[in-house]
Amino acid sequence: MPKPRALAVTFLLVAGTFAAHGRDWFVGPHGQDNAGDGSEARPFQSIERGIAAAQPGDRLVLRAGEYRLAATLHFPRAGERDRPITLAAQEDEYVALLGSLRLTGWVRHQGNVWKVQAPPRQVKGLFEDGERLVHPRERGKREDPSVEAVRAPGRWTQQDGWVYLWAHGGDSPDRHRIEASQHSIVNLNKPWLRAEGLHLFYGQPTGLVISADHCVAVRCEVAGVANSVDNAYGAYLSGCSDSAFRNCTFHDSFYWGDHGSNSHVVSCIDCGDAGPNFVEGCEIFNGGLGVGTKGAAREMIVRNCRIYDVLNGVVPSGERSSGPGAGKTDRGHYLVYRNHVHDCERGVYFSAGDTRSNRVLSNVFERCGAGVYIRKVNGLARDTFIANNVFAGCGAALFLLAEREGKESLTQFADAGLRSDHNLFWRNGADWRHPLSWGRDLDLSRSEVANRGEAGWERQSVSADPMLGASGTARDGSPTLGKGVAVALPACVDAPPAWHIGLGPRQEAATARQELTLSIAGSQTSVGPGDTIALHAVLHNESREHGVPMDGDAIITFHFRYANVWYFDRKEIWRARVPLPGGPLRPGGTLDLAALPGWQNPTNGQMGAPFHLRADDRDWQSGWRLSATLRRVSRNVPTHEALQRLEPLIRSEEVVRVQAK
Repeated sequence: MPKPRALAVTFLLVAGTFAAHGRDWFVGPHGQDNAGDGSEARPFQSIERGIAAAQPGDRLVLRAGEYRLAATLHFPRAGERDRPITLAAQEDEYVALLGSLRLTGWVRHQGNVWKVQAPPRQVKGLFEDGERLVHPRERGKREDPSVEAVRAPGRWTQQDGWVYLWAHGGDSPDRHRIEASQHSIVNLNKPWLRAEGLHLFYGQPTGLVISADHCVAVRCEVAGVANSVDNAYGAYLSGCSDSAFRNCTFHDSFYWGDHGSNSHVVSCIDCGDAGPNFVEGCEIFNGGLGVGTKGAAREMIVRNCRIYDVLNGVVPSGERSSGPGAGKTDRGHYLVYRNHVHDCERGVYFSAGDTRSNRVLSNVFERCGAGVYIRKVNGLARDTFIANNVFAGCGAALFLLAEREGKESLTQFADAGLRSDHNLFWRNGADWRHPLSWGRDLDLSRSEVANRGEAGWERQSVSADPMLGASGTARDGSPTLGKGVAVALPACVDAPPAWHIGLGPRQEAATARQELTLSIAGSQTSVGPGDTIALHAVLHNESREHGVPMDGDAIITFHFRYANVWYFDRKEIWRARVPLPGGPLRPGGTLDLAALPGWQNPTNGQMGAPFHLRADDRDWQSGWRLSATLRRVSRNVPTHEALQRLEPLIRSEEVVRVQAK
């Protein structure tokens, strides 16, 4: 998990900031519920036993290890104002909570396909050594395919009480760690609860839920969340106000549906009526919706986040016609502020005409299909304010879609109260794009928009190289520095030291980079059948003060995720293991991993080969989103054993688009 992002946060009475501290209760994998007393010397074994004992102001401290939960973890009592009940990992220890069962005892079915008896609940996500396996359903179908569909490594299905799998290595799945998702993991279901420093894996259909006011999750990771015929929610705000996800990492949340739009990495429903909720300082990636919604939400503040490699970055809420929150009006009122949103199909997506008074301020949108996309659905989003943003390298910075009746209708957006100004545009396919009919668009440059005179759009905006550096921040001399317009912010959000367009300089940004970073820039960007794919990976020591030891080995896993929205959850993987050279990597230094002994590049073989990128028809020819992770291991640990460990990974800085030849 990346290092926590340093935030300058207005201190709110959320889950006991400045809390009065009570007793610490301890839980450890080798503790005892009956003989233990919850002390550090004699810890409990189960989290449930510790939660039953914890009172307002107490902390339940989990020692390092894995905790496989039999059911979703709920709390029997609330904390109190300034005295929350806290569920936390011991400082500097890795604690994982699992909502899955490990499947063992596999027998060969036929060929490379193995089978095992299915667990009690339907499996909606299957994972091998931490990697989501492909459920090879046909497009438009949500049921389990037949065993005959398991035709390549990394595929699985289930039928008649059996789970079938072709492992990535073609060997017995018992040589791997196979996890089957079963239930949700943690629900902060009472007011004034806090979760801190936890890693939650393999939830079904959610990982971490906040369903009460004044709760907060801090420095947590949620990954590997799955569902079948309904939505998946990695982290979920439900029916709450004045609650928050802060400095968390959320990724890999999918369902079996036709595309990624119902696969929410973070989501919300029927919340915000008694005060804002917050998603701030988080890293959000690899799913359908970065911060999505099921409706009836308002007063959501999404700020200081990095959101990437998702279909839609942020989707402001509208009203609901049924279910929780049905009938509530005046939905929306989002603040999307100072986020770095990149490599998404849409950065901020307004898809509900009954959302209003949303503000998109001081963000950086890079390499998105559309930076801000406003679509007319039962009307247009009302009173949208877009200012101080950088749009760089997007297909369209703003994409405004009304009826497609063959004529221009931008006045509808003016009538709906759209304001957009003080932005910077650079090398977009179009600064503004307004579809007139299918296949026919009205593309406008910033200056053309400003000269139209409608609503004062983009009159103070500029077209210039933003001179962005790491994490979307501005380098010295950037035309974004000090050029933003001052805007009103909620009382709970501090005004910046200066108003910039975008995030401002690195020293003002709310993000902290890892000590070691991984770059895959320079990897091959187009692939055809039979090609040997030249992959590249470089480690960089970001420290300016000390070297980082380069002992042991590095295992690099490359993820080729399909770019087509109908198969957004599918991927192929390739691994390379190389010995590190020893000695320190000097401050600011780099290490080219592809130049080390043992590096191997994959060859794009046929279906059923150890590595195959499918591109046999139009649906599969949209290319791939290439990223990578790296883990460091001792030289004497076999690869198959190292991959089974749950531990922090180094993730690539980029998402590289790879095209099909």
